[in-house]
Amino acid sequence: MIHKIILGTVQLGLDYGVNNTKGKPSLEEAFDILTVAYDSGIRILDTAEAYGDSQKVIGEFHRLFPQKKFNIVTKLSANKKLRKDQFLAHIKNNCKILCCDSLYGYMFHNYESFKDNINLYETILEAKKTGIIKKVGVSLYDNQEVEDIITNYPEFDLIQIPFNLLDNEYIRKPILDKAKQNNIEVHTRSVFLQGLFFKEIDKLSVNIFPLQVYIKKLKEISLTNNIKIESLALQYALQKNYIDYVLIGVDTPEQLKTNILNSKNCLMIPHELIDSIHVKEKKMLNPSNWN
Repeated sequence: MIHKIILGTVQLGLDYGVNNTKGKPSLEEAFDILTVAYDSGIRILDTAEAYGDSQKVIGEFHRLFPQKKFNIVTKLSANKKLRKDQFLAHIKNNCKILCCDSLYGYMFHNYESFKDNINLYETILEAKKTGIIKKVGVSLYDNQEVEDIITNYPEFDLIQIPFNLLDNEYIRKPILDKAKQNNIEVHTRSVFLQGLFFKEIDKLSVNIFPLQVYIKKLKEISLTNNIKIESLALQYALQKNYIDYVLIGVDTPEQLKTNILNSKNCLMIPHELIDSIHVKEKKMLNPSNWN
């Protein structure tokens, strides 16, 4: 299943994740992560203009190792507004920073950013026709946003949305099935819910406490089925046929090697048990609501 993995690179440019105690990696360690990814068969990186110096790190890697060029998905900064006449130059500058000739995907960072830059909709489609962008889309959070994109912006061919053991098939399957029926490529993020699944239950912060009962259930499923929680989380998403790519983020090369190994193991995941977990406090599934 390695072909379905996208490496997220926010960790290469920012301190990120509730379970990350080390901070962002050094440039040397970042290069080690990218080398492990490429040598293992991962070919797509997910980044964004807002991810600190992540794009610069990728660009420097491409310059030093031109034989290990990735396909890149990047995103317009959420607070950035561009005029139509600025857009193509902006994309070309991104490609220059990333040391690539074109982008696999260019996305609006979120739904609000897309609506704020609605004037760019036709412009981004024109840029796609030139070949500098292969796929265009938007990173979303809730199902209503996906519905709006499917219904009103049919030229978009890429979405990114959360999907994991708690933000699961019960919540997402109908809308993602609809996206696939409309020829939209589906990328999912937050497969480990920023590392929350790895934390000890008694060490959860007060803000996340409402999720305790659900995480306890997941750990019971993990124990009963003799599947490590990280394997359970990754394989659960990878095995869904309505998901094209699963985005993962790591802090170290060792973490990436573990995830790659977990992606290759063909496990009997208890999908029905996981799908039966229905989180009532849905707002808590969005890490931006944890503070």
